[in-house]
Amino acid sequence: MRYFLSMSQQPNRHVHVLGSGPLAEELAAAYRHLGWSPTLGRAPHAQPNLFAVADDLLNTSDLEALESSGAEVVPSISTCSVTFDRDALRTTAADELGLPTLTHELARTAEELPAFAERIGYPLVVKPRRGRGQLVVRDAEELANAPVLKPFPAHGVVVERFIEFDYELTILTARSVDPATGELATWFCEPIGTRHARGDLVECWQPAPLPDTVRDNARSIAARVTNALECRGIYAIELFVDGEDVYFSAVLPLPGLDGMLTRATQRLDQFEIHARATLHLPIDVTLVSPGASQIVYGANTDPEALARAMSVEETGVQVLGRDVLVRSTGESVEEARERAARAADELR
Repeated sequence: MRYFLSMSQQPNRHVHVLGSGPLAEELAAAYRHLGWSPTLGRAPHAQPNLFAVADDLLNTSDLEALESSGAEVVPSISTCSVTFDRDALRTTAADELGLPTLTHELARTAEELPAFAERIGYPLVVKPRRGRGQLVVRDAEELANAPVLKPFPAHGVVVERFIEFDYELTILTARSVDPATGELATWFCEPIGTRHARGDLVECWQPAPLPDTVRDNARSIAARVTNALECRGIYAIELFVDGEDVYFSAVLPLPGLDGMLTRATQRLDQFEIHARATLHLPIDVTLVSPGASQIVYGANTDPEALARAMSVEETGVQVLGRDVLVRSTGESVEEARERAARAADELR
């Protein structure tokens, strides 16, 4: 608790959120609600007490320069260096933590890609080494003509074995100080089911119904990952489930799109949890309602369309630039998903 108390006694509690856009703005608001003065952007206009990373494309060298000013960076630079690099993350997960992961190779150039693809075998998944998104490739011709690989990503791509998994999960995991012990502790939000299309997140629901074995395995993986990273905040642990087998996919050590659903489903949303955790404040991961969300890309944001979407029972919308996030609650996850789907259809 010493860190938070010393920070709270400073006359100017200033946090600079490193990033821009809706996620960074929501995180800044969460700090403001806790009595801090937030600013946003890639570079601060004044010296803050705390830098909060809200962009997984930031270079760790830039973060090191900011930390040298004497302010703390959250998540830590070591955490960012591992989690923002998909190849480094998979190596850490498989070799150091012994987690079940899918076979992968790192192609640093376009010339290396075909050979690695043949080694992994088709179909396969291609993901940028840094950043979000993915592409399922069925054969060599499809790989050669993939528009997302032209130009080839500067940091390379990860080529991953493809499996027909049953479903995807995100386990939002909070790491902060337990007020009862003064030690770092772990809290698990209820599991979030996710669905992607063409590499983009399109639907989430919480709580995702899971067999006890899968839930235990998922939480075990999440705990091992967050314990190894040793950093306060919220982590989105992304997993694949095939039967009772749970595979580690990725971790984002900051709020993300899949956690946007928590605004409707939890007593504290992901931004409030992250801000509290980084300031050593008490954590609450209580689920208050089943819920579901859909993201409509290139949505119709005319007032009439938004009104039709919001007329669906227990449904709200949030405009994210050209896209719209729909959130619905219900007596059950199934009811919430049906409502979110109905509202999303009004925006297409």
